[in-house]
Amino acid sequence: MLDRAFAGAGTGSVNSASKSRQSGAERLIGGGRGRLLAVWNASVGCDMVLDAYGQWLCTLRRSHSARPEAVFVVSNLQPDAFFAAIAADAALFCLPMEHDLVHALGTGSGTEALVFRPEGHALPQGIALADGAEVPSAMPVDPGTHTGIAIIDDGIGFLNARFRSDPVTSRFLGVWLQSAALKHGDSMGRVLNAVAVARLTAATATTAEAVLYRDLLNELHADPRLVRTILQAATHGTHVLDLAAGADPLDLANPMRRLPLIGVQLPPEAVNDTSGMQMTVPLLQGLRWAIMVAQTARLDRLIVNASLGILAGSKDGKSFLERQMARLIARAGRIGLEVHIVLPYGNDHEGRQVARLSAATGGHGAITLRLQPQDATPSYVEIRDLAAREAGDGAPLSIGLTLPDGTDIAAATVALGGSRDVLWRGRLVGRLYHRPRKAGRDAVVLLALAPTQAIAPGDATAPAGAWTIRFDDAGVHDIVLQVQRDDRAAGYRLSGRQAYFEAADAHSWNRRTRDWTGHDHPSCPIRHDGTNSAYATSPHPQIHNVGGALLTEGRAARPADYAARGADWSGIEPRLSAVSETSSAIRGLRASGTLSGTTARFSGSSAAAPTLTRALALNDPGGPVPVAAGDQDRLGAKALTANPAIR
Repeated sequence: MLDRAFAGAGTGSVNSASKSRQSGAERLIGGGRGRLLAVWNASVGCDMVLDAYGQWLCTLRRSHSARPEAVFVVSNLQPDAFFAAIAADAALFCLPMEHDLVHALGTGSGTEALVFRPEGHALPQGIALADGAEVPSAMPVDPGTHTGIAIIDDGIGFLNARFRSDPVTSRFLGVWLQSAALKHGDSMGRVLNAVAVARLTAATATTAEAVLYRDLLNELHADPRLVRTILQAATHGTHVLDLAAGADPLDLANPMRRLPLIGVQLPPEAVNDTSGMQMTVPLLQGLRWAIMVAQTARLDRLIVNASLGILAGSKDGKSFLERQMARLIARAGRIGLEVHIVLPYGNDHEGRQVARLSAATGGHGAITLRLQPQDATPSYVEIRDLAAREAGDGAPLSIGLTLPDGTDIAAATVALGGSRDVLWRGRLVGRLYHRPRKAGRDAVVLLALAPTQAIAPGDATAPAGAWTIRFDDAGVHDIVLQVQRDDRAAGYRLSGRQAYFEAADAHSWNRRTRDWTGHDHPSCPIRHDGTNSAYATSPHPQIHNVGGALLTEGRAARPADYAARGADWSGIEPRLSAVSETSSAIRGLRASGTLSGTTARFSGSSAAAPTLTRALALNDPGGPVPVAAGDQDRLGAKALTANPAIR
């Protein structure tokens, strides 16, 4: 390991040390909104280590190891290390389609347990481990029905009448309520099979839906402080599912009433951490389980809506999550189940979270990152040199920092595969990590910064304000910087505050919003292009991304204000879009609220994706609207309009 010291001017300095390996099996407490379990299992035969995001969270909390916080996910594993391990025991990746394969999940295999069963956690209660005692059973499906719809989301109002085939019969084949730690026992949540959902649905005749949800969740989550969005008037998951699969149970002519549903309600901890740090594993677990339920019900097609996303990432279609989705689709196809996954393209067109420093954008050698005050979560910036894509790691980036109080940290490189500590007034407030180019994936430097507001005495905090990130010889590089998502999830308490880029030429007149936020000039380093979600860059024909469109009064489609734009370096552009706005004055689409008979509005490409899900399920695109050539990098070639919510 390399160990070099970098001295900075003023009171700031940078130290270098490699952080790429966790020794032994360690439990480390994550920080901010997240909880983290990092395990290195020697029996797997390779380093199953956290990436730089996880390492930084572990560092921030290492001084508070006595905190009695529960741990849940093994998150952001090094993808190549995982694939090397799984190749040695390919049978572990078989889908649990039969009882003996469900049983295999309980055998304690190192690889399988590490990736899909965090150490110390049992399978969800309701899934059989040995004798098939309680494998989720499917309700009888109409003989002519071959397609089902699955949703992976937060706050799914599965008792809502919009998800019934008639006034008393639920369409759900099963619902997995994921949880970090149960109130009674240790598990990854509870599974409600079709019979259990039917009983709860019948109970709504005498008991309010809200009371049933309350009682169920009170027995589910061990931490009483967790936000339970299902108890709120409007929830993201219910709204999305209504757009994707909702139907009037009394409308006998509506074919959607005959399509069965599968629900995976993500753990609150994963949803609240909008950086995606804790999302990968429960999302993949939920996808595997949904496939199992669909196969048990003898469905031929499963359309999975996952209206989730983050901003920063490799955006090359090779992320851990995207490769796993592709593998699961292939595995399901081998047993006769056609799986489609629908994702939103992104909402960060105006977020100021992407910057590009190159000769084409004015040859800037620095960019300002603004950390907001009272941000109780870490901030992350991913830095890549596009010029090095064809030449290995290329010349290493020499990165310097100027802190808000003027403290200067001299520019220096980060050791290959190592890290550099960022010190301010003698305290660790940040770290630069380097991940070398490997298996065709670009090298990346991650700048990880501490929260600007402490959540416990003694926590390290970074100074809020303008941080300048400088690069030596920027003219010979083509540098892309992405600020990771760090905002508040819908329905959750404010803890994160989004960091963003600033530049002198990023304040031109914006005719659309009538303010000085314009940054469309070609030489401006802050970019609109490349703002697409890092989850939605796979070229796989059964993984779909959907942009958000505004339907004008003349029934023309143009990009919604937030609709992300692709770039030459950020994976594929959207193949198509769907209407997520019908007015510039009233935002979003109206669909079901949490409880039966209520409505709510949600905006964003999360509301566009379900229209494609509905179209795929019904095999009915419903007369899409063509998109102007100049907008196709945000909307694709056409915009779908066939949804009852689009009027």
